[in-house]
Amino acid sequence: MNISLKSLEVAYEILCYTTKKQISPTVEEVGRLSGLKTRNAVYNHLNRLKETGIVTWEAGEARTLKVLQPDYVRSEYLAAVQKKKEDYVY
Repeated sequence: MNISLKSLEVAYEILCYTTKKQISPTVEEVGRLSGLKTRNAVYNHLNRLKETGIVTWEAGEARTLKVLQPDYVRSEYLAAVQKKKEDYVY
């Protein structure tokens, strides 16, 4: 799958929030957690993730965001973050 690091971050934040609080985050909370300033930006990432089958939600219903591939999201996001750290020049 060809998913941007930011989209992976969005999915990872949904996964962490859901695991910690036992409830799905709102779109506003996803934006705040992942550093996205507008609802439109959040929806752009969510739609890409939905097209690839990584997340889903029930349209018009509150707090229904769900990560369908948690192991994939966790491993890909953490690997990408690790690679980014390794590439950083101190």
